[in-house]
Amino acid sequence: MDQRSVVVSNPVSAQYLYMETISSAVAATEPGNVLCVANFRTNTGYAWDFIESLYASIADDLARFGVRTWVAYPRIDEPPSSLSGSCAEPLELKFDLSSPTGILKVVAALRSRRIRTIYLTDRATWHPAYAILRLAGVRTIVVHDHTSGDRTPPTGLKRVLKQWTRRFKPALADAILAVSEYVRRRKIEVDLAPAERVHVMLNSVEVPTTVDRDRLRRLFGVPPDRPIVLCACRAAEYKGVQYLLEAFDRLVPRLPVRPLLIYFGDGPYMSELRRLRETMEHRDDVIFAGYRPDVPDLIGGADLCVVPSVWGEAFGLAALEPAANGVAVVASRVGGIPEVVVDGETGRLVPPASPDALCEAMEQLLADEETRRAMGARGRQRAVDMFSREIQIDRLTGLFRRRLGLGASIAA
Repeated sequence: MDQRSVVVSNPVSAQYLYMETISSAVAATEPGNVLCVANFRTNTGYAWDFIESLYASIADDLARFGVRTWVAYPRIDEPPSSLSGSCAEPLELKFDLSSPTGILKVVAALRSRRIRTIYLTDRATWHPAYAILRLAGVRTIVVHDHTSGDRTPPTGLKRVLKQWTRRFKPALADAILAVSEYVRRRKIEVDLAPAERVHVMLNSVEVPTTVDRDRLRRLFGVPPDRPIVLCACRAAEYKGVQYLLEAFDRLVPRLPVRPLLIYFGDGPYMSELRRLRETMEHRDDVIFAGYRPDVPDLIGGADLCVVPSVWGEAFGLAALEPAANGVAVVASRVGGIPEVVVDGETGRLVPPASPDALCEAMEQLLADEETRRAMGARGRQRAVDMFSREIQIDRLTGLFRRRLGLGASIAA
């Protein structure tokens, strides 16, 4: 039901509904501009390179219609490399809605740039300050949720209060994008977001046209007959690398040729992982290679990739990148990972925090080259069919064109 047809019970709501009616009339002739909001300073790296590349793609698409797109950073130390060559314009602006001073600065920036659409990443679905932004001329607020982790649905009074706040539509995002069906369910069940406003926008990956199978071996001097197990993720306890180390230590003596484990990553749990490696009987078969931005170009040289997360991953990009390179994956059955890895077809899914299950799955696939290669081929084809960058960009830019009234688009 259109919110303007609801009976208004107080003057404040009436003011907002009147404002939205006027804004809708203006939309047909004046789409305004777009502000994308980054949560960290420029060139933070990791997942933010990917997220900012989405901002750049949106800016390039909308520029064809005369729409300008800014990307707000809380701090700009150097030009953002992820926006290089695009139509996106960096802007130093702390998007702070927690204080009156912060809100006033945001409102001033919105008005001076005629911002009508705001694109937020991993921000609140509902926020009272969103209503103030609408008074500053904003017509559409899009929130894209990439966050991981399970949540507990509210109960009792907390649920009643949450349901009541969601009735105040000006404070609710117009479109809520979830990177997986797992996240979509969480937004509806935990955030109590209206189901009709929550859409799945699957993450994507660049599917390489050719895969260099030898670069990884050349880099680390690995002979061609030695199996390589690869893991790439942040060094955090919830990523489960500690369970992979234990499983790998058990795996080594079970195979006719000693495998090599290469771990790419860094983070707060790194010192503990180094300590654990020193306790391993087969520690000399483990390489900690640190964080490398070129990991996607190296993955294709692995015989098997492992994603041992122990919490609800929002999507599982660490599982998709190997698949795009034709590499079979062993991963935990948590969060959105089962939407990326099809058990028995593109890899193996195992219970989280289970070294025994990890060891068994790795042993089975490393001992069966034919099955392993077939899984890798199916995973690569699935990446092309469902998770290519072109598919995501088409859906995302289509959503923004539709919201801005710029013509037909692919529904989100």
